[in-house]
Amino acid sequence: MIRPEIQDLFWRYFELLIGVAVSLVGVMIFNLHGLLWQGIGGLFAIAGVAISWTAWRRAQLTSKTHDGPGVVEVDERQITYFAPLGGGAVSINDLARVTILTNDQGPFAEDVHWLLEENGGNSLLIPNSAEGAAQLFDALAPLKGVDFEAAIRAMGSTSTDSFVIWAKDRVRLH
Repeated sequence: MIRPEIQDLFWRYFELLIGVAVSLVGVMIFNLHGLLWQGIGGLFAIAGVAISWTAWRRAQLTSKTHDGPGVVEVDERQITYFAPLGGGAVSINDLARVTILTNDQGPFAEDVHWLLEENGGNSLLIPNSAEGAAQLFDALAPLKGVDFEAAIRAMGSTSTDSFVIWAKDRVRLH
C-alpha cells in the first residue's frame, strides 16, 4: 500500500512528470542522425517544456490538501461553489476582478482564499483547500492578463495580504 500523502504528491506532479518524459523523448529523437529526426525531436522537446511549465504553475497554485469546506465546480463558463455557508456561483464572462486573500493562520487553518467579484457587486469566496479548487487555474487561464506569478507568490505568503491577479479593463468613454 502506498501512503495517501505520497499518492497525493504523485498526482499533484503527474502532469509535470509527463512533460519531462516528453522532453526526454524529444532529446533522444533529436540525437538520431538526420535533419528530419532533429526537427521532430526538437518539436517534442519544446512541447515537453511547455507542458512542464504549465504543470509546474498549476502545481504551485493547487492546495496540498482537499479537506476544506465545500466543492468547486466549473461548467459552461460558470464557477459554482457548493458550501454549507457562503456558497454561490459567478459567471466567468461577468467577472470584474479575481483576488487571492491570504492570512497568517496557516498551516493549521485555511490561509488562502480566492475572491471572485462580478460586475454588479456579487462576489464568491472560495477556500483554496475546497474539493475541486484546482479547476480555478484552468477556468481563469483564458482571461487576458492573468498574473499567475502573483498567484504563486500568494500561495507562498505567510502574512495577511491580498493579491489581485486579474482585473477587467475599464471601458473609457474618451
